[in-house]
Amino acid sequence: MIDFQARVFLPWLVLFWVAPGNSIIRANEFPASVPPFLQSYCVSCHDDKNKKGDRSFTPLLKATATPQSSLDDEAFTLLTEILDQLNLGEMPPQSADVVQPNDEDRAGLISDITHFLLSHNESQKPATTVMRRLTRNEYKYTIRDLLGIDTEAIDETVLFPADMKIDGFANIGSAQPLSEQQLQLYMSAARRYLDEALVFGQPRPTTQAWSFKPEDFSHSLFLDISVAYRVLDKAKRFIDIGHGEPVDRYPTYPMAFAEHGVPVSGVYRIRVKAAGIGRKHPYDPDLFKSDLSVPLKLGVWHVPNKRLLAAGTSEGRVFAGAFDLLDDQPSWVQTTVWMPAGSSVFIHWINGEGSSKPLLGKIRPRYHPETTILTKVEIDELREQGKPIPPELLKPTSHLSDVYQGPRVRVYKMTLEGPVHDRWPPAGHRLIVGDEVDPAKVDIPVLLTDFATKAFRRPVEPAEVEHYVQFIQQKIQRGCSIEDAIKLGLTAILTSPRFLFLDEGDADRDRWLSDYELASRLSYFLWSSLPDDRLLELAAKQELRSPETLVAETERMLRHTRAVAFTNHFTDAWLRLDKLGSMPPSTAQFPTYYFQRLEKAMKTETRSFFQHVLSENRPVTDFIDAPYSFVNDALARHYGIHNVLGEAFQKVAIPESIHRGGLLGHASVLTASANGVETSPVVRGVWVLESLLGTPPSPPPPDVPPIEPDTRGAATIREQLAKHRNVAACADCHAKIDPWGFALEYFDPIGEYRDRYTIFAGRGRIARRRDGKIIDGSGQLPSGSIIQNESDLREELLARKNQFTRNLTTKLLMYACGRELTFADDSDIEKINDRLAEQGNGLRDLILSVVASDPFRSR
Repeated sequence: MIDFQARVFLPWLVLFWVAPGNSIIRANEFPASVPPFLQSYCVSCHDDKNKKGDRSFTPLLKATATPQSSLDDEAFTLLTEILDQLNLGEMPPQSADVVQPNDEDRAGLISDITHFLLSHNESQKPATTVMRRLTRNEYKYTIRDLLGIDTEAIDETVLFPADMKIDGFANIGSAQPLSEQQLQLYMSAARRYLDEALVFGQPRPTTQAWSFKPEDFSHSLFLDISVAYRVLDKAKRFIDIGHGEPVDRYPTYPMAFAEHGVPVSGVYRIRVKAAGIGRKHPYDPDLFKSDLSVPLKLGVWHVPNKRLLAAGTSEGRVFAGAFDLLDDQPSWVQTTVWMPAGSSVFIHWINGEGSSKPLLGKIRPRYHPETTILTKVEIDELREQGKPIPPELLKPTSHLSDVYQGPRVRVYKMTLEGPVHDRWPPAGHRLIVGDEVDPAKVDIPVLLTDFATKAFRRPVEPAEVEHYVQFIQQKIQRGCSIEDAIKLGLTAILTSPRFLFLDEGDADRDRWLSDYELASRLSYFLWSSLPDDRLLELAAKQELRSPETLVAETERMLRHTRAVAFTNHFTDAWLRLDKLGSMPPSTAQFPTYYFQRLEKAMKTETRSFFQHVLSENRPVTDFIDAPYSFVNDALARHYGIHNVLGEAFQKVAIPESIHRGGLLGHASVLTASANGVETSPVVRGVWVLESLLGTPPSPPPPDVPPIEPDTRGAATIREQLAKHRNVAACADCHAKIDPWGFALEYFDPIGEYRDRYTIFAGRGRIARRRDGKIIDGSGQLPSGSIIQNESDLREELLARKNQFTRNLTTKLLMYACGRELTFADDSDIEKINDRLAEQGNGLRDLILSVVASDPFRSR
């Protein structure tokens, strides 16, 4: 194992930094004020006998004047937890029979513990900085910008081991070892990408155009009942597709073309002429599982090889887009995509019926009995019984597809054009070697020096790449082609630690990042990719560290399209949306989650919302109570919002009656904090404490049994938790956690509002539902506040907006610096938040303050 972990940070998170008090203590000795305070206010509940919350402070009573070096980790953990609770004001608990310390004693103890922990933290600091490895996403985006390759269409990172995460963040250096196997995967990926980017010896390919007629997709002129409804018009004017789902198992594609696909890699333009047919139909609407209140939609995909067109295959298909279709009116839809050589295109009805066989089986006997035809089994049975066989049941006068009036997508034509190149060689090749396409004419030392400078994100002298030059020359001397030798040399650069890791220098030599190191930290914070030419130019002039320049560049980068990486990956980590889809809901109980592609829509809503707050510099409290959000038609219907049509997301006002507003109403959050089967106020309460308030509860004791869900609906989760809290070790922790989650019980496992629990029955395609018990969302916080519903919960969070902002700042700094924060960072967090409060608490101002902070600019 190649382990570049050079530093381990203790995850101490505290909420307030307090100025030195009046008490005089020696920083390296245990504060003398702690034991008497604990004796007066704490040990009656937290001694070896009672041990409420599974915490005993007895060891701390004997620690006076003890050097910190002789204390164990448990002592420091207990002190940190005590400090957290004192700052929150939640301990000692607000009860009539509990003696409370006065403000002076509380502040003095907070100050003494703070200084003691700061001293300990300083003594634990290691001498070197973490060399943080690129995450899978960062690697993918860096290759994209370095080689000019569409790494979504060719995503080699799917083979990489999953990134280890700390609190949802994948870019923490202390959790990023590198194995020999992973290094081999990096080598393979680099070579694949270089093969796509470089076009040595290849002439400019001719742009071709293909036109596909309806009969290119199918030859079936009729259909009775089939899993995949695909019928060609008898006059061959169009083809009807009556099946479909978000990931279609039976794609509709030009069959002959798929045998070879596109001849070369490049950018291709796909156009489809289609219409939505039969959205208004004469059949019972309950027969259809698709949502026909919204337009029918055409999905367009491409696949790198024919194997991925097989029924039941989905992994490896590349989604090109979904398009709203006009009712009964043909129109063109278009998208442009990068496709590797051999790729083919397929289309389907993306919000359709899935398998059409069950639907047609119900419609035929009820509405079109004249199309009924006997099966072979039925014919044999009649013959055995000696009964006559009606001729019309052997060969009906019309087929079901002739008379069917239900919804389907009608495709008239599809065209494919490409590769479309503005110039030759393509952009990827030019980024690496310029316009030269003859490998024999390439100046190898110059190529490697320039390429390594971009890849290593700093100036590289020719001497630094001399061993790569020699490596290439040796390969050529041994018979390797010049092209392959060059690719091998570039592959070596792309597997160097100087490319794969962000080396931020030696903190012992200089605390502050150099301009080049700062350029990389800024670009990987906001773009998850390498610095562009502008950043490197400023670094070369040693101007980037100027506060004015740093602010201006941050503003510029946030406006760039690459900043979508920050929005996507920070929100996923902060709000734990990375868990969305890890425990998918049942298709029988929650079919709309799949048919309406709600999982993707949920993430898009939260990301669009975050981007809006950022772009408009809205107050960060919008995350708590914003009366607006961003939805498409499917998500609007899920929320009960009317008059929203179309695939595109749009900003909408959130009426109070919808019970949404702020992140607590986002289905992404509510689904990620459920398990796909039932909801738990414990899980959602922990999410509120961790993600919004930054006060994660302690893990449960290992000997406490988990709560077994009551799937019969005989008891509510509140009733089950009441029994669970009878266990002494559980009661105190649950009293702190559960009240934050009870108000969110009004939302089911996919975030749909409810006032009763739902009981599911049956094992069919769609489970039967019946109402269960009425939901009680009330709870009492440790502070004494009563919460009745999600609206009250928002009010409580707003009352703690400083704590919320502090936590958001902590998460941003953690993501920006690529490390866990320490106790010593707390004063910088306070400075940022004090400045932010003066500026109006805008999210963009917060990010600018984070970039200007000492932790961001230092090693």
